Amino acid sequence: MHCPQLPAEQSLFHGGNRLEKAAQTLGKDVLKRLIIFVLYTLGFNRELIAKLFGYQVAGVKTLVDRILNNGLDGFYDHRKSNIVNEKTSSVAIVDTEKHKEISISEVIIAVPKDDILARKIISVTLAETGSLSNLEGAKILDYTPQAFGRLREKYRIQGSSGLIDQRQGQKSDYKVTPEVKAEILFQICTKVREDRTVSSEDISTVLNECFPESKISPRTVRYHLNQLGFHHFRRKLLLKKN
Repeated sequence: MHCPQLPAEQSLFHGGNRLEKAAQTLGKDVLKRLIIFVLYTLGFNRELIAKLFGYQVAGVKTLVDRILNNGLDGFYDHRKSNIVNEKTSSVAIVDTEKHKEISISEVIIAVPKDDILARKIISVTLAETGSLSNLEGAKILDYTPQAFGRLREKYRIQGSSGLIDQRQGQKSDYKVTPEVKAEILFQICTKVREDRTVSSEDISTVLNECFPESKISPRTVRYHLNQLGFHHFRRKLLLKKN
């Protein structure tokens, strides 16, 4: 396992040996995620961490968010473990003529069938927050559970850019890129699982902290949630502040 070079006092020789021993005990994937999280908590910026480990910046953020939300379980590959899959919500996925309708407790999300990128972002984000199993996420995309697991791993490494089918040349909006859409959905899906409400203003604030160049307004947040199928909420999660 490659030992990233950081402070001048570091011994790459000893670091390499220690990494190999730790990898034998924890596994290389878990160890890599642990190092990324430690570097993040020590104040290293996400751009440097992403460069050191071959991640996209959005992928580093996704990993850190998953660990902060799930604790130690966030370090493990969910495809190989049932640790995080302790869902209490009942999930139903129904095919209609134009939509995949995902029902989680009192929430219904209607995702347009012809928007494959929206289906990928929603299914993967819900799975990453623990709201869906691989089997349920695969059903949204008409994938096998194994193919869906590979998609999740790609998302963890590359962020939402890993969900874009480069062969089809998928394009994004000028302001609201797939990365921004994924963060919108992450905020909503996390609140769905926690049974909490969130305002479009709250999401707008988070987005502008993560993507300061985008300047996303609450109105834009509401518009894209409607476009992504969240206009069929039976329980009003998205509030509009007066």
